[in-house]
Amino acid sequence: MLPAFSAGDHVLTFNWGRLKRGDVVVIRLKETFFVKRIDKFVDNYVYVSGDNILKSSKLKPLKREQIIGKVILKY
Repeated sequence: MLPAFSAGDHVLTFNWGRLKRGDVVVIRLKETFFVKRIDKFVDNYVYVSGDNILKSSKLKPLKREQIIGKVILKY
């Protein structure tokens, strides 16, 4: 998510309310956490991507349950 987020940044999230396109979310896959931006919703799947195309990890479509929460604060 460079340049918006860097390794070592801390974020505060919440997991209530509706998610929408453009929201930045924290995702947990196994024991790894990712910060990604929501691109679109298709059925029960969420498509996400990083802001930096050259360095961003590519992820398959996710189930909504894999999203930990929406980022509301970076510190």
